[in-house]
This record gives sequence, C-alpha cells and structure tokens, in this order.
Amino acid sequence: MRVALLLLALASCAPASGPDLAGPGALRELDRMKDLDGRGDWAALAATTLSECGGPRDSVCAERHALRARGCARMADAANLSETARRGFRDCAVDSGRAALAAADATPRAERTAWREAYATALFDRRQARPGTEACADNALLREEADRLRAETTAPRARFLAASARLTDAARGCTPAATHCAELATARALLRDPPADAAAQWQSLAAGIDATQRRLACRTS
Repeated sequence: MRVALLLLALASCAPASGPDLAGPGALRELDRMKDLDGRGDWAALAATTLSECGGPRDSVCAERHALRARGCARMADAANLSETARRGFRDCAVDSGRAALAAADATPRAERTAWREAYATALFDRRQARPGTEACADNALLREEADRLRAETTAPRARFLAASARLTDAARGCTPAATHCAELATARALLRDPPADAAAQWQSLAAGIDATQRRLACRTS
C-alpha cells in the first residue's frame, strides 16, 4: 500500500503552484527534507511534491530537488518492488536530479559537482534497465553529463561513467558505426588506474569494451 501511495505522489510531481522561491515556507520544507535525509527516510523524501524552481539561481529549490532525487534513487534500489514501481523511482531520480542542476548556478561548486555525479548515476541506472536502442537517449545524456563531470573533478567515477557511455554507443549502435572503434579505444584508456574499491566493476566494463572491440574487428595496440 505504501508503495502505491508513493507512485501516486511520483505521478503528481508536476509544478504545484508556480515558481518555488526561497521564502520561509521553502526554507522550512528544506529543513524537513534534510531531517528525512539524515534519518534515511527515503520513502518520505521520494514522496515529497516539489514546485517549479524560480530560476537558475534558486539554490534552496535546487537542494530540495537534489534531496528528493537521492530519496528516489535509494527507493529504486529497494527490495521487493515491482518493475513498474522501480521504473517510477528511476524516472523521479533523473527528473529531480536534472531540476536540481538547472537551479544550481548559485550553489557551491563542490556541491553542484556531487549533484551532477548523482544525476549521471541516475541516468546510468535507468539506461541499464532499458533494452537495445531504447537506452540510446539516456546514454546520450549520460555521456554529456559524464564529460562535464570529468571537466569538474578528477574523481574516478567520472571516467567510469564516460567509458560506459562510449561502450554503450558502440555496443548498441547509438552512434555512427564509423566512430565506434575510436570511441572504444577512448573508453579503454579512461579505465586506466581503477580505484581499488571498485576494481571488479571496472574490470567488468573493461571486459565488455574488449569483447566489443573484437566483435567489431577494431585494431588495438
């Protein structure tokens, strides 16, 4: 029953009453959401209905969307969910993540970069759940955000996401065939120096790149 109510909330997350300006009500709501986040109440965060932000420098609204995106991402990974429910939470994580960045011009850079990583990860998760070329639209967005993330941070996660996007472009035929071997070579180079705490995931992606290079008869050095 609770999941059904959450899905209703997700379906009704269109702007409620115009721009969300940083008045006392918005600040109180931000404090409430921070408390939910601190307690790990992902369901309540995901169920929060947010209004449209008041512009690219509405930092309070941006933070609220970032918190909601985190709640939705955590709910998408929860056990015992139907695929329909999981899909709704993935969509929420992407939509709120995008809204947070769109209003984050006045947000400190480090925080904005963390939100971009979360948004790119939400795109990665949703893309992974889509078959064949249905993944291409999300992958194009993922590639764009991953490359922006690489320009903002040296964190290994940015390289992993960028390499994954390039592999998907080639493996699923999202981009012109003539570009695939060069993109796969770039993807493989991005995976140098994997972090110890994610070595297995990086090795799996590298194996996928190697297999796709062989399938496409790419020349490798």
